[in-house]
Amino acid sequence: MRLLRDLQRKRKAETRKKVAKGVALGTLVGGMLGSTAGILLAPDSGKNTRKKIQDNAKDMKESVEKNIVETKEQMDQNIKNKKLEIQQAVERIKKIGRTTREDVAVTCEPSNEEQTEEKSE
Repeated sequence: MRLLRDLQRKRKAETRKKVAKGVALGTLVGGMLGSTAGILLAPDSGKNTRKKIQDNAKDMKESVEKNIVETKEQMDQNIKNKKLEIQQAVERIKKIGRTTREDVAVTCEPSNEEQTEEKSE
């Protein structure tokens, strides 16, 4: 039960992270679109406007590349964490299985009284 509750909590946390990332990405894209629209609609010469758009595009490209690298690193770390969690869960299950088998073996062994009765017969 505890394992199930832990998994449910982790799923909820992951869902919250996804929502937060979506909001952050939406804010980033919206900000970039807004700044681009502001540049295009501002009264300025065509040469200056094109230069501003080019600079914004370079900034956007760098930002996206940085976000991709960070996301890959986070995904790698999440995968490592999940792998470790699974390994720990498997070890706990194996330990429970061993304990159960030992309990069954002890229960199935004839007691001293039963052995004495068998010998006397």
